[in-house]
Amino acid sequence: MRISTQQQYFKSIDQMQNSQSKLAELQDQISTGKKLQTPSDDPVAAAQVVKLESELAQYSKFDDNINVTERRLELEETILGDVNIAIDRMRELTLNAANGTLGDQDRKTIANELTQLTSYVAGLMNTQDSQGEYLFSGSRGATKPYELENGRYAYQGDDGQRQIQVGSELFMPSNDSGAYLFESVDDRLNVTMTGQEVFDYESGVTTTKPFVSNVSFTSSEDEASFIEAVKGLGDLTIAVTEDAPVPSGLYSYQMSDSGGNEIVSLTSFTPGDSIDFNGMTFELNAPASATDNTLTFNVSAEKKNVLDVALDLAEELLKPVATQAERDALGELVATSLDQFKQASERNNEAVTTIGSRLSSLGFISSSNLDFKLFTESAISSLVDTDLASAISEFTLEEATLSATQAVFGRVSALSLFNYIN
Repeated sequence: MRISTQQQYFKSIDQMQNSQSKLAELQDQISTGKKLQTPSDDPVAAAQVVKLESELAQYSKFDDNINVTERRLELEETILGDVNIAIDRMRELTLNAANGTLGDQDRKTIANELTQLTSYVAGLMNTQDSQGEYLFSGSRGATKPYELENGRYAYQGDDGQRQIQVGSELFMPSNDSGAYLFESVDDRLNVTMTGQEVFDYESGVTTTKPFVSNVSFTSSEDEASFIEAVKGLGDLTIAVTEDAPVPSGLYSYQMSDSGGNEIVSLTSFTPGDSIDFNGMTFELNAPASATDNTLTFNVSAEKKNVLDVALDLAEELLKPVATQAERDALGELVATSLDQFKQASERNNEAVTTIGSRLSSLGFISSSNLDFKLFTESAISSLVDTDLASAISEFTLEEATLSATQAVFGRVSALSLFNYIN
């Protein structure tokens, strides 16, 4: 194989230029600390870096969301603590109002303080966060939760929660609605009915009124008695049948629970009679027909907010009490109000416990996100950053190789046939 002088020169120069180029590249990596300068340096690694940096940006957003959620929950926890202190004071005033030795002026003083406390608590319930959104309006952050309408507070929000993403597959509620927190006090029982039309004996025609009417509870004791009696029974169904031989004009009724189990056996009655079933009274008439003869009672407690509980009590305390009947009515209202304040306080404490659990969970989530961030940053570093020890060793080796190449080239280039002849 013949190697010309020109080929020898070109090959040596090419080797030295490659070494110099490699030295320049290594020097740049050492000085900048980055081995991936441009996507063309390593297209596959560059694509991986773009993906990893996108994940890193996502975790940074999760950190911001966690901070926002923590601030909102901590603010809610503080507000609920203040509300609970106010409710405790309302309960204390209610107990004082039960004192039979108080005069009308004493009760008026208690009523005035209850009214002032109500305004204070309403202000707490209408708290806004640092971004100007109402904390307790559910998902309607721009809507003021409580407005005073006709002397009572009406809730304007909804029962939603604002869910904030704090992890790749994790969402955390950043608030609780006023519907859950404050509209949780049981008021009087509410009865609705589903069933058929009835025959009105006075007019002689079928009316749209059910054959059960005027359903009521005389007192809170009657309500409590009814609740205890029907606990676990579900919706109640009453069936009315005409006694044989038909037509006889004589009727009987039967009560059953939601499972169809008999509660009250067939009992005779006269249309228009008032029936008492464990504290629930109602007027019972004849059904429109022998087949349309059942009605179902849907009994549930109406809900009331703690603000209106205090205002209702204050309103009654402003009225003079002269007769024993008025004293009894006030005593019953005081007992009911105490129970309602207790319910409000229990819901408040339940919410505070839930907030504590969320804050604890956010701490764990933040720690997990930090681990993922460190892993992602480490992966990016392995693709982008220079291993200085390896780069310096490679630089030294390449430098030695270039020096040797230059020295050998100097010696080889001096060799020629003429030098040998000489």
